[in-house]
Amino acid sequence: MKKRLLFVVLAACAIALLAMVGVAGADGGPHGGYTPTTDGCAGCHRAHTADAPSLLTVPVAQLCMSCHAAGTTGADTNVDLGIYMNRDSGGTLGDVGVGLKGGGFSEAIMDTSFAGSAAPSGTTSAHTHDGTPGILWGNGAVDSGAGPAYNLECTDCHDPHGNGNYRILRAIPNESGGAGAVVNDVAADYTVTDAAGQYFGEGYNLAGPSNAPMTDEYQELSDWCTQCHTRYLAGSNSGHTPLDDGGAPATVDSIFTYRHMAGGDSWADGSSLCGTCHANGQPPTLPTTTYNPVYWNHDVECMTCHVSHGTSAVMTTDGPYSGTVEWPDDPTTTVTGDARSSLLRVDNRGVCQACHNKSPAP
Repeated sequence: MKKRLLFVVLAACAIALLAMVGVAGADGGPHGGYTPTTDGCAGCHRAHTADAPSLLTVPVAQLCMSCHAAGTTGADTNVDLGIYMNRDSGGTLGDVGVGLKGGGFSEAIMDTSFAGSAAPSGTTSAHTHDGTPGILWGNGAVDSGAGPAYNLECTDCHDPHGNGNYRILRAIPNESGGAGAVVNDVAADYTVTDAAGQYFGEGYNLAGPSNAPMTDEYQELSDWCTQCHTRYLAGSNSGHTPLDDGGAPATVDSIFTYRHMAGGDSWADGSSLCGTCHANGQPPTLPTTTYNPVYWNHDVECMTCHVSHGTSAVMTTDGPYSGTVEWPDDPTTTVTGDARSSLLRVDNRGVCQACHNKSPAP
């Protein structure tokens, strides 16, 4: 009986290892594709001499940045400085020396002012990644405040062992309470799409009419992001309909009341207000002083306006307004200026002007 049990256990382990190898193509590098005699475990873990939880050799952020930062010989994606390197895979997932789509935690290579070329600059706002306390904006029930406190680390969003998802994102971010959102892996370029770095959203280039219909993974990314930022997921007409809990009588949120559309539907579904101008998939009929015809063929998702890691956008170069936009938990705007950039792609909240062009027609 014991021999049979041992055989079953060994067979199950073999099947599990084969399954892990099966997702290696989507995970890349050391994050998956393990063999029965893998050397990968010892790269991060120690069974009896670990210095950090989960038997890690060092704390999570320090371990991740030992490959994904400047001065290391590991991953091509330098997420600290927001640049694609050429250190181990020959630039197969991006253009070497070009800025990453997600920006960076310390620096980002972006052309947030549309000067015509991208340049590295210090980030003005970023997701935390090293356990620093922060606010999980928009998380929670209706009228529950700005959001709970959280301590975010790299592995709260990414699965270091690989899982076959896009950029090894966890189906459910740790401690988010989400229901799960699988982001399918695609043949993706991790870098911005033009030499000037005028990259606007996942799949769109603000410098010219290079639009293409947005594919499923971008909606999947909005579904994924809003597992944490739950009240930010908004469909069409949300700018005119207040957020409530759906009960009777309704409880209206005192902070997150009217919201810009952020995924869920678009002109293509026939129900959005966008369809009044973008009818039947055609360019808008209104003049360019109202809508910019270059950008008509897209859904509006989280990544249309925001980067995921950190932005170098500034909020003080064009008047007193953008740098004093209130945070949901700080109506006094005690912190002003560039710190209010909120992971946006363009200076002074120019993401609005990019679609709703209010400049005089040429």
